[in-house]
Amino acid sequence: MLRSIFNTFVIIACLFMLTTLHAEASGFKDVPKDHFAYNAVLWAQKYEIINGYSDGTFKPNETITEQQFAKLLANYFELDTVENELKKQTTQENWSDVFYDSLASYGVPLNGYLHNTIRSQPVKRGVVAQAIAHLADGKHDLNSSIEFLMEHYISTGQNPKYENRDLQKFFGTTNNMTRAQVVTLLYRMDSMDFYYISDDAEAIHENVDNLSLNERATQAKKRLDTSLQQNPSNNSTWHGNYRYVYQWGKGAYERNARYVTISNATSKDFYVKLSAYDGKYEGATEGYAVITSAKKAIMQESNKGNRCIIEFEHLNNAIKVTEIDCSAERTNGTNFSGTLRKQ
Repeated sequence: MLRSIFNTFVIIACLFMLTTLHAEASGFKDVPKDHFAYNAVLWAQKYEIINGYSDGTFKPNETITEQQFAKLLANYFELDTVENELKKQTTQENWSDVFYDSLASYGVPLNGYLHNTIRSQPVKRGVVAQAIAHLADGKHDLNSSIEFLMEHYISTGQNPKYENRDLQKFFGTTNNMTRAQVVTLLYRMDSMDFYYISDDAEAIHENVDNLSLNERATQAKKRLDTSLQQNPSNNSTWHGNYRYVYQWGKGAYERNARYVTISNATSKDFYVKLSAYDGKYEGATEGYAVITSAKKAIMQESNKGNRCIIEFEHLNNAIKVTEIDCSAERTNGTNFSGTLRKQ
């Protein structure tokens, strides 16, 4: 009887160990073993550089914001926390404050030091390149930062047609980055022992010139290439909710409609959420539209990285929306052109 109980206990214990090992090995349910970032994600999870979500997912294809990247960077390099706090233009406390305070003390090139809204926007590949290169190797300008990442096989280009012609376009400087892509960069950094802080960054942190934290933050932002610098908008011309509905029948599906919300406008771009309804077909897309003139802007890809070309024209209390090609983002047709009234 005792032997039987003992054997049962051993079997249960073995099953528990196997289940535990499987759970540890599997990581996140949306990052299978054949995913390009599988090893990088497990590494980042092990060293508590990044966490997943409560539902057991990692969301590898989700666009990463600058404040999320700031946390990863501060955790990866184990930056010192500082006693001083930045005096922001947006005075509300934010969970990322402690990370931006540390990064400012090392002079890391970023956009969102003084403004919470800019922090919440997707981070561009060029910003990531300059921030990482500054901490790891003391690089300052955009081209040398990109070259640093590529020479050490930390990152590669995204647009082959520009290879040996235009370094920044080849690298995809203004493209957004995903969670999986950023974690992969840091994983490759670690594998090549790039976890020491550069002399340039350490010198800024030592602060022999006794500069305030805000002065160091301002200088850090200026190190970003001008094509990457983002500033809060001085006006809210584009901001608002816009609506177009054409009902051709009484049925729930007998209508065409477009709902657009524009927010986070800067002098260079704004964030768009567009919901589309065409009969029984519907879809939605989100992303940044680049401002091309005082009255016009264009979105060329969604925040998922899909091709999605939509033109916007600002009118009096309205916008004109022209969908040119957004088939990769949704399947409900992309030939809409019409005026949406501000609500």
